[in-house]
Amino acid sequence: MINTDTERIYKEISNLPPGEKMLILTKILSDISHLIGRKKLNNIYNIKGLGKESWKDIDEIIQRKSALKRKS
Repeated sequence: MINTDTERIYKEISNLPPGEKMLILTKILSDISHLIGRKKLNNIYNIKGLGKESWKDIDEIIQRKSALKRKS
């Protein structure tokens, strides 16, 4: 991830309510620890790829929630 992606992710997560922040961080940490346990994270590039994949899923959830809030 490039620096601007990291900043955007940080801002998005920091604007969420505490419960949603915990869900997101739990998902990311769970994904990482699962792969570490299976010894599939053998270099930094795999960790970066995992972060991008996790954020993509989380970003979709945030966008759907924002769309629902706008409708109501």
